[in-house]
Amino acid sequence: MTQSDIQNNRVMACRLARRTSDDFSETYGDSSLDSIAPFESDEIILGRRVGSGAFAGVYQIKDFSLRANESKKILGVSIGGSYTGEQIQKREAAAKSVQNGVKYVMKSLKDQLEDSEEKDLFLDSAQDIVNEAEMLAAFSHPYIIELHGIIASRHESFAEGPSAFFIILERLDCTLEDKIEEWKKQNSFNPSSSLKALRGSITASMVLDKDKGEKSAAGGGGSLDKRLRMASSLAGAMKYLHEKGVIFHDLKPENVGVDKRGNVKLFDFGLAKFMPQHGDSYKDVYEMSGAGTPRYSAPEVFFKKSYNLKADVYSFAIVLWEMVGLKQPFPKCKKRKEFEQALPKLEKVLVIDKRWPLPIRGVIKRGLSKDLSDRPTMKEVCASLNEYFT
Repeated sequence: MTQSDIQNNRVMACRLARRTSDDFSETYGDSSLDSIAPFESDEIILGRRVGSGAFAGVYQIKDFSLRANESKKILGVSIGGSYTGEQIQKREAAAKSVQNGVKYVMKSLKDQLEDSEEKDLFLDSAQDIVNEAEMLAAFSHPYIIELHGIIASRHESFAEGPSAFFIILERLDCTLEDKIEEWKKQNSFNPSSSLKALRGSITASMVLDKDKGEKSAAGGGGSLDKRLRMASSLAGAMKYLHEKGVIFHDLKPENVGVDKRGNVKLFDFGLAKFMPQHGDSYKDVYEMSGAGTPRYSAPEVFFKKSYNLKADVYSFAIVLWEMVGLKQPFPKCKKRKEFEQALPKLEKVLVIDKRWPLPIRGVIKRGLSKDLSDRPTMKEVCASLNEYFT
C-alpha cells in the first residue's frame, strides 16, 4: 500500500469506528464509554506482552504516569468536553490502585494489520475492538471482564494507525484453556468411581470450600465440583448476555479467563453482536455471519445457515464437555474439510460418558442437538447446573 492508501484507510477506520458506536447507541440507548476513564498513551507505562492474537496484542501495565493537571485538559478536548468529573476520579483511582497491587493490561490492534494484503482487515478489526469496548462499558457482571480505561481520543485515534486505539482491562491470571491443561495433568477425576461415592466426595468438598473461603476458591485442585462451579459461573455470564439480546459468537476456553481468586471471566467481545430486534432470538432464526472458531461453532454457524442464540448454547455444551471429560473436542480436526466430515458424526466424536452425573449429561446432550429447537436456553442450562449442586 502507498502512503496515500494507508492514510485513506486510517480515515476510513475512524469513520467506521464512529459508526460502530453510533449503531451501538441506536440499539442500546447510549454509549457507556462516556463513563470510562480516558487516558493518553504516554500516561501508561507498559511491561511485557502477556497475550497475542491474530489481530491484537495485550500488554501488562506496570504503572500510570498521569500528567499534572492533565485530567481536566483531556476531558475538555474529548468529544466536545461533555464529561463530568467522574472520569477524572476514575483516572486517578486507577493510577492509585496499580500502586497498591491491582493489575491491569492494555489491549490494542497490531500495526502489522496495515501490511496485510487484505485491505479490509484493519477496518474490520477497528470495528471489532470498538464494538468490544462498547459492550464491556455497557455490561456489568461478576464473570465478565471489566473495562477500566480507553484512549482519550477514542475513534479518532485510528488516524495514527491500528495500535493507537487501546482499551484498559483487568488483568487475569490465566485462561480456562490453561486450567484445562492443568487439570489434565492432575487427572483428579476418576470416572471409575461410583456416582454415590462421587457425590459424597462433592458434598465434602463443598463444606471444605465454604470453610476455606477464598483460598480454597483459588486453589488448583481441579476436582469435578470446582470445575462444574466454574462452568456454572460461565453459564451465568452467558445467560446475562442473552438476556441483553447479545450473541457472544466465539465461546471457547481461550476466551474465558480465570482471575487470582479462581473466578471465570468472559472476555474478547470483538465478535459479540446484538441480535435482531424483531422476533424471538431463541426461536426464530436469522441470517448472520459465520463468525467463530470451527472447533466450538455450532453446525448451523459453521455451514453458514440461519441461526439464533442457541448457537451459543451449543458452544457452551462443547466447552462443558471439555471441562468434564478433560479432552479436546474434535482432536483430529485441523482443516475445514475435516470439520465438515466430523460434524455429521457428532455423537461418535463427542462421546458422553454414562458415568458422568445425570444433570450434566442432560445439558451436554441437549446442548449438542443438531436441532436448534431441542437445545435448552441458557436459563435452562443454569437451572440444570444448579440442580446438580442441590
